[in-house]
Amino acid sequence: MADERLVISRTPGVIGHLVLVILFGTLTTVMAFGVFGDYKPAVRIVAGVLCAVFIYCGTIEFRNYRTPPPADELVFDPAGITRIKGGVVAWMAQWADIEKVFLSLKFREYTRYSSSSDQFTLVIRPGLDFDARAAGFAREPDGDLQVADIGLWPRDAELVLPFLVKHVDVAIEDDNTAVAAVPDEPVVSTAREDDLDVVEDVVKIHVNGWDKRKMWVFRFVSLTIEVCALVVAAATDGSAVRVCAVVALFALFALTMVVEGLEGATHEKRQKVVLELGPRGFYFRTYGSFVGVWWHEIDAVRWGVDHGATYLDFLPGSDMFAVRHPRLAELTKSDPYDAESESIDGGWYRLDRPFTVNARREFESSMRKSERVEFRETAVAG
Repeated sequence: MADERLVISRTPGVIGHLVLVILFGTLTTVMAFGVFGDYKPAVRIVAGVLCAVFIYCGTIEFRNYRTPPPADELVFDPAGITRIKGGVVAWMAQWADIEKVFLSLKFREYTRYSSSSDQFTLVIRPGLDFDARAAGFAREPDGDLQVADIGLWPRDAELVLPFLVKHVDVAIEDDNTAVAAVPDEPVVSTAREDDLDVVEDVVKIHVNGWDKRKMWVFRFVSLTIEVCALVVAAATDGSAVRVCAVVALFALFALTMVVEGLEGATHEKRQKVVLELGPRGFYFRTYGSFVGVWWHEIDAVRWGVDHGATYLDFLPGSDMFAVRHPRLAELTKSDPYDAESESIDGGWYRLDRPFTVNARREFESSMRKSERVEFRETAVAG
């Protein structure tokens, strides 16, 4: 690192391409022994084809190694700050145009699992002549600008801080300090009182799961009828009655298998949707995505009904929620499955999977003793 210039780089490395070049070169050498060795023609033909494939793949990886990807860097120098994306300058900020710089520890979304390493966000308080329209910024409610498209690891912050203090006023923020001051919600103890599914102090609600009580009733009734049909078929001498009993037995058995199959599909990894309620927040996860929100971030929840489906809505407590959770902006749509649908009135967010009757009952039961999250009236789309 030069004293007059500091570069925080997120440019992908090329070492992986070099490793693949070596790997394909080794495989090509191995296959070459098969081509020129004393083997049967069939073996030599297969080895030759594989040798050609490895040579082709190795050539592509060598070209990728020799052609570095475009720069993705945040550069600090005596003139100011420069953001380079895709090999071109996205924006520049002179020190004279910056009033203050914050190293803000990124807000961690709620999760009961171990969180990843902390990251800092560079926040710029612009001066009067600062061009706030430059790409890569997210504006906070107080007018500060986040350099939202590149995070700083703790080791990066240690390098950047001494450089920044030479040129501009610097402060360090931590949005996570308020989390510890918020009392726990009694959702877990309430759920235990109602015999709900609680695992390691987390209430687990199967959002798209069928009603467990109704399933047990269905299984009991179907089994009873099947046993009765079997007894009738075995005890009766009348061929018509026996045939009817056997037909009823197999029809009910087939119906049971269909119902069990449909219910079981909701437990598959790709289809299962789970809402986890903890003392500090909720964690909504589907296959490949999640939403983690602390209880202290929201003021109220409600049911939102649209096109016959019932969704869970939640109302953030401040405008900073949108800044802390930019990727949740898509949850402000009234129809989660229509990108062109209108935004929900009042600043509400909507979880993008409908809740079954059983899931709604379990959620309401868990939240009935909530101390700070208000449960409001159901909103029905007009």
